[in-house]
Amino acid sequence: MARPLRHFFALATAIWIGLSAAAAAELRYGSKGVPVSFGNPYMANGSPGNYVWAAMFDALTAIDGQGKLLPALALSWENTEPKEWRFKLRPGVTFSNGEPFTADAVVTAIAWLKTAEGARSVIGNEIRDVLEAERIDDLTVVIRSQRPDAIMPQRMSAVLLGAPRAWTELGPEGFAKTPASTGSYALQDWGEATGRVQLEAFAQSWRKPIIDKLTIINLPDNASRLQALQSKQIDIAGNINVDDIDVVELFGGHVVSGSAASVMSMAFRVTGGPSVPLRDVRVRKAINYAVDKKLLNDSLLRGLALPSGQPAARGVMGHDPTIAPYLFDLTKAKALMKEAGYEKGFAMKIDVIVDRTPGDAAIYQTVADMLSKIGIKVELRTLPFPTWLTKYLTGTWDKDTDGFSQSWNAGSYYDVARPMEIFSCRRPFPFFCDPALTARLEAANEEMNLVKREALLKDLSRGYHDAAPALYLLDLKDFFAVRPGIDNVEIVNRVPAYHKITISKAR
Repeated sequence: MARPLRHFFALATAIWIGLSAAAAAELRYGSKGVPVSFGNPYMANGSPGNYVWAAMFDALTAIDGQGKLLPALALSWENTEPKEWRFKLRPGVTFSNGEPFTADAVVTAIAWLKTAEGARSVIGNEIRDVLEAERIDDLTVVIRSQRPDAIMPQRMSAVLLGAPRAWTELGPEGFAKTPASTGSYALQDWGEATGRVQLEAFAQSWRKPIIDKLTIINLPDNASRLQALQSKQIDIAGNINVDDIDVVELFGGHVVSGSAASVMSMAFRVTGGPSVPLRDVRVRKAINYAVDKKLLNDSLLRGLALPSGQPAARGVMGHDPTIAPYLFDLTKAKALMKEAGYEKGFAMKIDVIVDRTPGDAAIYQTVADMLSKIGIKVELRTLPFPTWLTKYLTGTWDKDTDGFSQSWNAGSYYDVARPMEIFSCRRPFPFFCDPALTARLEAANEEMNLVKREALLKDLSRGYHDAAPALYLLDLKDFFAVRPGIDNVEIVNRVPAYHKITISKAR
């Protein structure tokens, strides 16, 4: 009986290992948010949409973790005429609903983004200079623009593509609830009642994932994400605070960081805002001199960020290392306030969203305390992200809003033109409109020689430094807490590259 008993235990062990492996083939990501617009990928460019969309959708091009432009659904591209780019598409790609990927997907997406509704979306606004996409054949598409655009391939990395027939038949709202995409994972359930977005590996994807299932759990509170990680309810906690790094390491986890390609700032409503003092560049510079960015970094972020005084984060096209941050100088700040006629200070109301970047709530409060030293009384008003986004997109800030939290985010393109366009006359509802800076930005965007273009952007970065349209704060990083046994976690555009992640037996 000994041998059959050994065989029984061997078989039971094999079954247990198999069941354990099957159960382990799920990656659980604790996210600080999920897409407000569900599967309509044109309503945002960044968090919280990208936490889910990065798993589902692809664009013609992609930006890697070092900011390099890569092929995605397009294998190659060339600037055939000053206002025309030709893209050769990847063959053999299928959408999750069975539709083949062809040039029709690009044409359909661009056509909708040029409608009145599409133009009001975040992505529609970002590609407002695009005129049309023309299908040449199944695997060739031409994109034309109003003016020459040196970074058209980078812009296309933000235009995520859905199945064209499904989009046309269902419309944006219907498609958003049942999206069809080409990415590593396909949607199974938005989890509106549970807060758990369920996705499964898309076997026909051109970038097939290693793990079978992906669950993205909506945990807006940082403490909740950490608790879930420690209690093994999730495998990765996104966007943790710097102070939590030691806690993660204490229970055997580790922290992976990635460049945010973003400069944290507080934008001033110079154009169309209620504050007369903020229209004076001397006041805006005084505010920058009054804030000790080094102290913010050292005391609140353990020195893991870097003070900034320009639109481009380090590693972004257009960053000029010779532009120093505004040094902390209260004497100079007070002198500028007196020179501008505001020696006694004034009041400011600033709308902020928190728990978006490490330590942001504490940073904003400390900034308010620092500004009180030059007589500026800051009232911070915390907004939910959907409310902030609506106000940002439509320009419908409250009449008394003097400024708001706004990063110079180049993460999608790794090119400073994107955040500069946000702080320019080119926005539908500009809050800072300097015609001279905008004209220089348009000239830089039309310069196809990359060496010359970089020089133009660096010079423009200095112009934005001198104009001080915002309180420049810190060049940021994102931090992700990872449980033991979760391997190969790489951060790309502020999101883990889910399809590359593996689960080891140590989990």
